[in-house]
Amino acid sequence: MPGPRGSIRHKIIAPFIVVVLFIGVFGTSVVMRQASNTAAAEFDSSLLRANLLANDHLALLETERLAELRAATDTVGVADAVTAPGHARLDNLLQPIQANAKPARIVMRVLDTGGNELLALPQLWADRAAESSQLDYAANSTVKRVLAGAADGLGDRYVFLATEPAGPMVYWAGPIRGSGGLVVGAVLLGQSLADITQGILQAEAGQDSQSSALAFYAPDGEALISSLPVTPPLPQTVRGLVADRQAVRSMQPLSGHRYGVLFTDWTLRNTQLGYLAVALPADRLETSLNQIKALLILVFVIAALLTLLLGGVLARRISRPIERLVASTRSVAAGDLSHRARVSGRDEIGYLANSFNDMTASLEAKTQALEESYFASMEALARAIDARDPSTFGHSARVAAISLEIADAMRLTPSERQALRRAALLHDIGKIGVDDRILQKAGGLNRTEMVEVREHPLTGYDMLKGLPFLQHSLTGVRHHHERWDGTGYPDRLKGEAIPELVRILSLADVFDAVSSKRPYKARRSFQAASQVIIAGAGTQFDPAVVEAFQQRADAILDLWRMGDRSDPDPAEVVRLQEAG
Repeated sequence: MPGPRGSIRHKIIAPFIVVVLFIGVFGTSVVMRQASNTAAAEFDSSLLRANLLANDHLALLETERLAELRAATDTVGVADAVTAPGHARLDNLLQPIQANAKPARIVMRVLDTGGNELLALPQLWADRAAESSQLDYAANSTVKRVLAGAADGLGDRYVFLATEPAGPMVYWAGPIRGSGGLVVGAVLLGQSLADITQGILQAEAGQDSQSSALAFYAPDGEALISSLPVTPPLPQTVRGLVADRQAVRSMQPLSGHRYGVLFTDWTLRNTQLGYLAVALPADRLETSLNQIKALLILVFVIAALLTLLLGGVLARRISRPIERLVASTRSVAAGDLSHRARVSGRDEIGYLANSFNDMTASLEAKTQALEESYFASMEALARAIDARDPSTFGHSARVAAISLEIADAMRLTPSERQALRRAALLHDIGKIGVDDRILQKAGGLNRTEMVEVREHPLTGYDMLKGLPFLQHSLTGVRHHHERWDGTGYPDRLKGEAIPELVRILSLADVFDAVSSKRPYKARRSFQAASQVIIAGAGTQFDPAVVEAFQQRADAILDLWRMGDRSDPDPAEVVRLQEAG
C-alpha cells in the first residue's frame, strides 16, 4: 500500500509558521483537526472493540448451542424415543440437556420426519402450543434440509431465524439419526434474540466502562430488537455495502443525542441472518473536543512567540511516533498480532499507541482463546471417536506421544512439534463418518466397507480445513495413510513428497495399531511391533524416521509399558537398537 505524499514533519512545521503570522488562528484549526482525528480514532477503536466483543460473544454462543444440539441429537435412546408412541421417554432424555443450558434460556423442539412437533421444552413453551401451532416448521427450508439429511462443508447442523409470538428466535437445527444413519426426526434448539442481545450487552459492560447499545436487523432492514432509543430501518445503501463485506460507520442523532454506529453483517455458521449494529454515545466525544479546542486557543496565544523555535523539535516528536504507529498498524494488519507499538510519550499519540496496544493484545488473546477453544472441541470430538471402540480408546493420545518422541530425535522446531501434536490428536477425526459396525468388525472388510473407511482422511480434512490455525496440521490429517513407496491413500504421495511430520505420524500410527488389540487381531509385543516398523523401512516408512524411532526406543518402550500390555524382556530394547 503506497504511503502518504509529502513529509508529515513539513506539514506540521508549516502551520506553526502560519501561527506566528496570524497569531495562532490558523494553527489552532490545524491542531484542532489533528486532535479531532486522534479523538475520533480512539472513539472508532472503542466502537470497533465493542463490535469485536459482540461478534466474539456470538461465536462462543454458537459453539455452546452446537455442543448442546449435538448432545441432544446424539444421546443414546433419543432416536428410538422419537419413533416410539408417547413422549414421556423423550422428555426424560432431553429435559436435563435443556435445563442445564445455563445461563442461557433455551427452547428445545423435537420434530418428526414430517415436521410435526412432538415435544417442546421447557413446559412453559409446551403450554403455548396453541400459539406456536401456527408456526409451520415443516415449511421452513432449513428444517427441510435437516429432515432430508442434507450436509455441507460444515456438517449437517444449520441455523435459521424465526419470528414467533414471543419474539424473534434463533434456532440451531440438527437431524436425529436412527440405525443405518436414517433421519427419524430433528431437534431445534432455540434462543430468543432478546436473551442473546442481553448477554452481549452484559459481556461488554464487564469489559468496557463506556456503555454500548445493540440492534439486530432482518435481511429487509427492519429492526428485530434494539437497545437504542430510536431504531429506524436500515437503508438500502447501507445494506448493500454490508452485503459486500464492508463495515459501515456513521454518526446519527437519536432522541437528542449523537451516536456512533458501526453496521456489519450478522452471520452464524456462514449464514447471513441479517445485520448487526453496535453503537456508542458520542456526546462525550464532542464535549472533549470542545474542551481541547478552548485549551488549544489559550496555549497558542501564550506560545505564539515560541512556535518558530520549538516548531522543528515538536514536529519531530510528533511525526516519529506517528510513523512508528503507522508501521505498527501495518504489521498488525498483515497478521502479526504479537507486534506492539512503541509508546514514547503520554500525550494523545502515546495514549493512542497505548489504546492500539491494548486493542492488539485483546485481539491476540481472544484469537488464541478461540483457537484453543476450537482445538479443545476438536480434540474432545477426536477422543470421543476413539472411545467408540474400547480397543482404540486413547489411540490418538498415544500416537501423539510417540510422534513427539520421534520428533525429539529428528530435532523438530517447537512450531513443528505443535503442528505434529495437533495432527496426531486429530488424525482420525474423519472416522466420525464411518459406521460403528465397520470400525468394530472382527473379520475382514469387504470392498464397499474398505472404500468407506478410506474416506476418513478426506472427511477429517474437509472438517478442519476452514480453521486457519490448523493449516500446518492438515497434511497429517489428510495423508497419514500415505506410504513411502507411493502405494498409500488418498493421494498416493511418494517419498519426500510426503511432508516430514506426516512421515512421523504415519509410523507412530502404525506402531500403536500393531501393538494394540483390535477386534480383527490380537495385540503384539513391543519387540514384534518394532520389527514390523523396521521391516517397513524404505517401503511403508521413511528410513530416516525408522532410524529416529530406534534412537528413541527406550522412551517409546516406557510409553508402551504405560498401556494395558505385559512388559517385554528388557533386552528387547538392545535388540531393537542393534536391528537393521
